[in-house]
Amino acid sequence: MTQSIILPISYIQIAIRELSNKGITPEQILDGTGLNTDSLQADDYVSLEQFINVILNTRKLSYNPAIGLVLGSLLHPSTHGPVGWAAINSPTLSDAINIFQRYSQIRTPFILYTTLTQGDEYIIRLTLTDNLKAAHTIFIEAMLMLLQHIIEFILGRPMTEACLYMNSFTPSYADSYQQYFHCPIHFNSGHLEIRLPLSLKDTPNPNADKHMYQIALEQCQDAYHQLQRDINISTEVYDYISANLSCSPTLAHTAIQFRLTPRTLTRRLKDQQTSFQKIKDDVYAFQASSYLRRSAISIDTLSVIFGYSDPANFRRSFKRWFGQTPQQYRQQHQKH
Repeated sequence: MTQSIILPISYIQIAIRELSNKGITPEQILDGTGLNTDSLQADDYVSLEQFINVILNTRKLSYNPAIGLVLGSLLHPSTHGPVGWAAINSPTLSDAINIFQRYSQIRTPFILYTTLTQGDEYIIRLTLTDNLKAAHTIFIEAMLMLLQHIIEFILGRPMTEACLYMNSFTPSYADSYQQYFHCPIHFNSGHLEIRLPLSLKDTPNPNADKHMYQIALEQCQDAYHQLQRDINISTEVYDYISANLSCSPTLAHTAIQFRLTPRTLTRRLKDQQTSFQKIKDDVYAFQASSYLRRSAISIDTLSVIFGYSDPANFRRSFKRWFGQTPQQYRQQHQKH
């Protein structure tokens, strides 16, 4: 699914500006990507594959494993186009996060945002829906930094009451996280999320501009509708399942979400040479492999995250997907 994803050229321009201060040329950053300085001026978007290669070049040339944090610190909300402008002019904090939840496909289609309320906590959960390869962590760090910018812009102060949970190993540069994030960080967690006190959820935005908000919101809606014309039903089903892993959505339940009958949904997916079960398997296989490669979360805990009532059923499913047990897969692929 990654071949159809495009990203704004402005993100690459940020990386070029940052590394130019260290004497690294645009040609070095664009090496092997199929891009050049002329194409950066002529085009507005690049493919996800090209963007991944640029980011990996950036990390290699900078000799900085924390480059994701560095680049994220440079992502002013306005860099995120109409989505960013709508967010920083939203009436409340929750309205700003809802903008990302509704319109993330416009700028970062490989990430889904889900909001939850649990007890006295307001949770912003991020789910990756595409394989970002070795650039996985860089993308995540940059997007989390952007979210922190949005939250603190509205709060008017550091988000010290928050907690950041990473569903990955503690990196070798973990100390750098404390330099960039203004809250406690927990690695090897079950989900990738920011947790805030529920009391902050409806914090009014003192900087909100109602007129600017409406303009940006209309631009988001126009861009989203254009995007939807280019997205088929299988992609929408893929994204829906990705955002609801623990619920283990059924065909019937998913059809309801799209205001279709199960028979109609099945027929439309068949028209696109796929099926509900194949998409569901693709989602769960991708998410399971990602957890096993990037964290030490137990197999039993993973089975709960993925909505399996019996870990043995999860193990059987995994072996069907990959031809080996989760333990064997982890031993083969995990890098410390």
